[in-house]
Amino acid sequence: MDWTQISALTSIVGVVGGLISLAFVILGLRRNARAIEGSTVQSLMVFEKDVYALLLSHSGLYLRGCADGTGLAPEDRFRFDRLVNSQMSLFYSAFEQYRQGLMDEEVWQAYDNAMREDLRGPGFLASWTAMRDNYPASFRKMTDRG
Repeated sequence: MDWTQISALTSIVGVVGGLISLAFVILGLRRNARAIEGSTVQSLMVFEKDVYALLLSHSGLYLRGCADGTGLAPEDRFRFDRLVNSQMSLFYSAFEQYRQGLMDEEVWQAYDNAMREDLRGPGFLASWTAMRDNYPASFRKMTDRG
């Protein structure tokens, strides 16, 4: 073997080594992306648990407010609006995670469906309408679509 052949062989080995290293980097990035998505969904589930515990502790008020919030006393109106705000903040958080690619379509669809179900309640919708300008335009636009 002369120096030209040794140099060519060394170059080939270097290229193969580089490709193997690149494959490991890509594999690591994919694992990291899945871990981030899992962590995002897990933290959202904790938030969801807290919001639903809050709703459960005020279930009578929540159900009355969702059905027809017009008959609520001022203190109850304030509480009900905060319950709706908490729930919409959960949905907004899910929306942002989905928009940033940290949640897959199927998980987002579950949150979107739940939000749309809540928005069907006349009292819930009235409360949301009063506070919706406190949220970013992208989220408001998404909630406006049927």
